[in-house]
Amino acid sequence: MTLQPWVLRFQNCLLFSQKWIYRSVRSLSESRKDIRYEIRPMKRTDLPSLYALLAENKWNMEMSYLECVFNTDPSGFLVVDKDDGELIGHSGFLAHSDTIASAGMNIIKEKYRHLGVGKQMCREAMKVMGDRNGTGNSVSNRFTFYIPLGWKIGSYTFHFNQGPVNPEFIANVPKGDFEVVSAFEIEFNDVIAYDSEIHTVPRPIYISNWAKHQIANTYVALKSGRVVGYGVLRPSDVGYKMQPLYADDPKIAKALFCTLASHIPAGQVVNFTHPVGNEQANAFVVGNKLTSLLSMTRVYTKWNIPVDIKRVYSLSTTEYGII
Repeated sequence: MTLQPWVLRFQNCLLFSQKWIYRSVRSLSESRKDIRYEIRPMKRTDLPSLYALLAENKWNMEMSYLECVFNTDPSGFLVVDKDDGELIGHSGFLAHSDTIASAGMNIIKEKYRHLGVGKQMCREAMKVMGDRNGTGNSVSNRFTFYIPLGWKIGSYTFHFNQGPVNPEFIANVPKGDFEVVSAFEIEFNDVIAYDSEIHTVPRPIYISNWAKHQIANTYVALKSGRVVGYGVLRPSDVGYKMQPLYADDPKIAKALFCTLASHIPAGQVVNFTHPVGNEQANAFVVGNKLTSLLSMTRVYTKWNIPVDIKRVYSLSTTEYGII
């Protein structure tokens, strides 16, 4: 696959940065003994250790998602190693263009959080991001933590919801002047084009890695042959993730929701991450009696990127995305 010019420039910048940023080894006092750590570029062999760190902290971030983002472009991802080889942190950016990059999975092992390792890791990650406008997410009541690091512009708020699908809610699938088909029955470039309208920045590699994976159930709504919505359902460590669910109107959105939900086995839960500014998405949460487990806010470093919240029923990801 031929890399776009901005990807090559991003990688060249990373290689230059490695000469003086990542290979520095730092010492901190921990319970009267020194610990030494290194911030370095992430490697594919780090994926199992990162997955274990996320699982230890109850993040519902399955290995297949880590592989999805790593296979998209790993050049902006960092990890923190102790001198004994233990991976204790991760942060990084996924570049969408010359001017925009998304942050994700900022995490430090709990016992080292009081030592300032996390802030240093985030600073190094932002050096990798360079002059791009960064977008990330913050737990809504911890926004102030990110302000000194350059995250100053709050955007939309979203809730991470979980629970079993209500059989009564999905019993009657809406009908209309559209049809819902498997994504494998159409030209997938049409899905990528539709996703680009809503996400605002094209991300063909990421969406292909996510939506065309063998474990994904991906459906598309068509009206007169034109894409008017799509959604993806994938198994996660806990339940199934319905991410994303985009649609031009509520009837199309519910038809997609019902079709995707039909693939969730009895006794399993759905993970549904919706922007609270979409009233119809709120109705989906209420109609299925889902529990909101977490409130988060998208934040930016330089400018807010407006998105059409009314067409977003569930975000594509809580990490590494604009919407």
